[in-house]
Amino acid sequence: MKKKNLVRKATCLAMLATMTLSYTQVNAFAYGEYQSASTAAQTDGSSEFQSWRDNIWHTEGNYDNSAKIALTPGKTEKDLNFSWYSKEKGTPAVRVWKDGNKSNAVIVTGEAKDITAENWQGNIYTAKNQISVNDYFEYGNTYNYEYTDNYTGDASTKWSDTYKYNTTKSEEFSVILTGDPQIGASGSSDDKTATDSSVSRDTYNWNKTIETAMKVCPDAAFLLSAGDQIDTSGTSDNNLKTRESEYAGYLYPVAFRNLPIASTIGNHDTAVSDYSAHFNNPNSEKKLGSTNAGSDYYFKYGKVLIISLNSNNRNQAEHRALMQEAIDNNSDALWKVVIFHSDIYGSGQPHADTDAATNRVIFAPLMDEFDIDICLTGHDHTYSRSYQVLDGNVIDYDISSGSVTNPEGTLYITTGSGSGSKYYNLLNYTPYYIAERTNALLPSFSTIDFTNNSLTIKTYDYDGNKYADDFTINKTSDDISTDDLLSQAEDILTNNTSKYTEDSIAKLKAALEKLKALKESYTTEKDAFIDEITAKYGKEDDRVKGYGSVVNAEDKDIVNEMPVNRFKQGISTLLDKTIYLQISNGVEIENANLPIVKAESVEASKAELINAIKSLEEIKNDDKSDDNNNGNDNNGGINNDNNSNSNNKESIKADNKNASIKSNDNNTVKSADTNIKAPKTGDKLNSIICVAGMSILSIAAAMLSLNRKKEEDCEE
Repeated sequence: MKKKNLVRKATCLAMLATMTLSYTQVNAFAYGEYQSASTAAQTDGSSEFQSWRDNIWHTEGNYDNSAKIALTPGKTEKDLNFSWYSKEKGTPAVRVWKDGNKSNAVIVTGEAKDITAENWQGNIYTAKNQISVNDYFEYGNTYNYEYTDNYTGDASTKWSDTYKYNTTKSEEFSVILTGDPQIGASGSSDDKTATDSSVSRDTYNWNKTIETAMKVCPDAAFLLSAGDQIDTSGTSDNNLKTRESEYAGYLYPVAFRNLPIASTIGNHDTAVSDYSAHFNNPNSEKKLGSTNAGSDYYFKYGKVLIISLNSNNRNQAEHRALMQEAIDNNSDALWKVVIFHSDIYGSGQPHADTDAATNRVIFAPLMDEFDIDICLTGHDHTYSRSYQVLDGNVIDYDISSGSVTNPEGTLYITTGSGSGSKYYNLLNYTPYYIAERTNALLPSFSTIDFTNNSLTIKTYDYDGNKYADDFTINKTSDDISTDDLLSQAEDILTNNTSKYTEDSIAKLKAALEKLKALKESYTTEKDAFIDEITAKYGKEDDRVKGYGSVVNAEDKDIVNEMPVNRFKQGISTLLDKTIYLQISNGVEIENANLPIVKAESVEASKAELINAIKSLEEIKNDDKSDDNNNGNDNNGGINNDNNSNSNNKESIKADNKNASIKSNDNNTVKSADTNIKAPKTGDKLNSIICVAGMSILSIAAAMLSLNRKKEEDCEE
């Protein structure tokens, strides 16, 4: 893999901005030639597709079946959720058993809920059935399940075919990632008919993608879908019929009877409630971030926390509340993954410069606030991978090896099309935050391999060929963010200054101020154009229409009969650097103003602060030392200086570029080779030794006094 040259990219961006500004009229966005291509022509010309369409798809139970069961992850790896349509309302139930022993089957019943759904093939569905089987599944086992629309409790119950579900070990597992199958989007002359060509060809390619993905990743724990499962977004009767016919295509792959789907809500899914009827998502009861389709949700599999946000809802406060709940309830998660539909650091047009920028203001600060490892999005129909991004800045690590260790910021992945139903052109320039981008006009998918110390994303086309470079994030036990490190240092200075020598405290203060100054240099409040943007943000003369502007009805809440932005108060935490670097009228953009931060500077400053913490020296108590020495001439004594100093120093390698400390609780400071108590709390073991020593001295003194008294008595 070639080393990415960020300096060159920065220069090109500066030149682009300058050239853009030289025109009399400045365009808000930089577009290439717009293209909405698809794989339609090559698919229609395939004899394999024609045979599948005529002999398999256009048969009963396939193109006309919108009721296929969908598995979704439960709250944990021990849980599993089920959802399906039925033509009549009864008592739904799932029967599940392990290792082929049906006699030990567990039967879980649920309650059917009324729906009104019909597809173009004339099938009418009156109920949705959703059931959760909780605290049942164990790692590394094969399970069987059946389901029924109406459980009677006796032999008259009509069960479905038997399907298998395999669990994986949580320590190391893989998932499949797809985006935008958008079944029905390829276009045809017979849209909205029982034999719709768009649905058939997109289903065919979508099924091929999933089949290939299962060959590449046969033990996948679940599928992550970045939204736009289907295409038709309207709410008319014709549109509703089309939507259900498209869902018949999306749910068609046989793999989905065995593979749970963790989908997020796309802009084409959001019109009505059929999304939430087809998918039974966990931890969605509070309906935070909701639209007509559904809401945010989260689950944990092993040590990986997955948070799905509904990017069609732009209420940042609700998304923050859901993320806070998810993280508070899963504090032991080693990896934090967020998935939502709208790309915010993508490279396709028309989205990357428009709604992506709008949503960047809402969602990017949340990724920073909660220290998210990787953010997965769709919407672009082109694949891209970002550099590490923090507060809109690229943190410039050397990624020539295809990996990074303990990075600051978040990695953003934008998926390509899972079916090839629609592609967009790449932007005619490469945004500063893009490390890699691809638009090969082929359906694609990714896999993500999780371990306790790494995640690796690999991307393929639907033929199984590599579509993009592999990339790995490594995480070691001494990982700590800049914010957490600053917080620990501030805590020491607030609560424990009197315990340490003036020289060691001075070194700590100097290192702390240096790291704080570096962070301030790349935070939003210090960015160019901040005053102008703040003044115009959300107003009619905001140069980027839609950039949080209250002129957009979907962005409004009415408070005291006045429209207000409901998602972001000003731009206090994020400047949309991409857009304003391009459209700032009459401003010469210097390289120094580009949002690129040298990782070496960050890591060096962190290491300096870490070294200052480990070098803290406690103030010696001379009086107590003299007393101890006088009292212990005959018992070996206790070297308090050596004990206190050695037990309160941090064992961290200052010469390690990525040296850092990790707070697992309020007291523990962790390095690559040892765990040591933080200076702020003292050392409990040392205290115990000191107390024990003092007790021994007291006893010895008492005995000596008693002997002297006995000698005096004898003399008398």
